[in-house]
Amino acid sequence: MPVTDYFLLWKVTVPSSWIAAVIGFILAWLAVRVKFGKPVADIVVDALFTTIIVWKLSVIVTDFETVLRAPMAILYFNGGMFGFLAGILIAALFILFSRKPKPPTVSQGILLGIISAQAGYQVMMALLNEGMLVTKVITIILFTAIAVLAFIHVENESVPVIYSAGLFVAAHAFIAALQPTGFTGIPFAGTVITSIFVVIITGRFTQGKETDGGIR
Repeated sequence: MPVTDYFLLWKVTVPSSWIAAVIGFILAWLAVRVKFGKPVADIVVDALFTTIIVWKLSVIVTDFETVLRAPMAILYFNGGMFGFLAGILIAALFILFSRKPKPPTVSQGILLGIISAQAGYQVMMALLNEGMLVTKVITIILFTAIAVLAFIHVENESVPVIYSAGLFVAAHAFIAALQPTGFTGIPFAGTVITSIFVVIITGRFTQGKETDGGIR
């Protein structure tokens, strides 16, 4: 959903997308914390904050002249699609190569966090912005249903994380086809890229478990 409304918070005017993103992140943390506990929730929160920080600071690269003239522009602008995808990449690399112990459910937790954050963001964007009523209703119902189903079934070992990630991309593609921005917006690109990294992370951790098992 495109941004059509802005809100005044503590004398600062912010776009509806900021509010939607914050609520999406809170929902992601709560869902993962309740389902998988604090260790997995901390990993998801670290990944989310890393993505946002890189996305915001990447404006220094994408629009250096503006930042040079007005350093405060960092607070109001971001690196766009390039910065967001760079943030996701760096967050994924941190997870992949971090030496910190990772719970066996980390892949499921990351996937649940992605789905919950996306669902919270999409629902709030539909509620806070103007748009066609049919599109808004479909967005709210389908993303809510996806988030609820993910929360209930994410621990189901009969459905591999790879399949769940693929289903999420397919479901978001269906919804995106009905939205004004279609497949060109950051949200859909984020779903595709994060789902790919979830598959990579799952494969790496699975391989690591099999190697450890063979050594023992």
